[in-house]
Amino acid sequence: MQDETGEKYTAVRHLGYEEAKDVEGKILPTDILVVPARDEGPQMGAMGGYAQQAGFTLNQIIIMVNDSAECTVNNKTEAAARGTGAKVFVMDEVLTPEMAQRLRAEYGIEPSRLKGKGTAMFAACLKLEEMKTPPEARIFFLDADITNLGEVSPIQLLLAGWVNWNGSVKMVKLASLGRNNEGILAFLGLPGMPYTGLGALQWPLCGQMSVRWGELRRMRGATKFAIEMAMLIDLIERYSTPSMLGEVELGVVLNDKKNDDHTHAVMYRGILAYISQLLQTGRWKQLHSLTIVEMIQLNLESGKPFPFWVPPKKTGSGASSFESHPLDAILPSIEDLFGK
Repeated sequence: MQDETGEKYTAVRHLGYEEAKDVEGKILPTDILVVPARDEGPQMGAMGGYAQQAGFTLNQIIIMVNDSAECTVNNKTEAAARGTGAKVFVMDEVLTPEMAQRLRAEYGIEPSRLKGKGTAMFAACLKLEEMKTPPEARIFFLDADITNLGEVSPIQLLLAGWVNWNGSVKMVKLASLGRNNEGILAFLGLPGMPYTGLGALQWPLCGQMSVRWGELRRMRGATKFAIEMAMLIDLIERYSTPSMLGEVELGVVLNDKKNDDHTHAVMYRGILAYISQLLQTGRWKQLHSLTIVEMIQLNLESGKPFPFWVPPKKTGSGASSFESHPLDAILPSIEDLFGK
């Protein structure tokens, strides 16, 4: 899948903001908005209000409260989320002891690793399956920490992508001003990298996206920071081209929670380690076609301590420290768990 000319990889469909802002799309009765939320109590009211203004009914909004067992402030996040009137679930309750044991026995994922944004999105998918969501339903994902939703209008822009490409794309993402993810783009450009095509996206790590349930149900994911890349990798492996991906430009800078250098190092290391883990299998289409035995082996290996140097949380406050952070586990798809 190498193409040094780059021509094959310019097929990512791109819609500029000036064109997108005038395109009108409507939320359909089958559409669902999923918002993973951790320590975002003050933002819940604004998120719920914006979602309804964008066209979602309260019954179409799912807020998944993430890592409540470890984040006591999430008690306030849950209360604030319930105050919106949307459907609210707590990740630790959705991932029942029975499900956690199944993930451990069948996929080699220790219950202690069921943390992070990717796990929250997985829990949301379990609820979507329980709700018998139709395959054609468009699932919209928004991060809970966006403070200028009205200015950004992420839902309207995602809808513009669906309308502009007449449903021919498999996923619509946003491309933000000043958020080009230079590190991941450089990594995707390494010689021999089979996922080079994803580098055509301006913002591959964007969490503001939409994908149909029929596609999402087949995706294998990641427990933490690597979830966005896992979703893209799953798609590009199944379709062998990035032309099914569409991105829509934002007109203003998206304001969200800013990470420190320490968090960025942990985040990028987790993402790159996840991709490297797949590449070490030595064959194309690793994530999509991993056997259960291979998934177990990779999850057992990534569950071991992997210490590395991490910069201090406060810039200029001293040397890096040697820390150990668990890597992302490979999560099964809903299709893996429940069949077609």
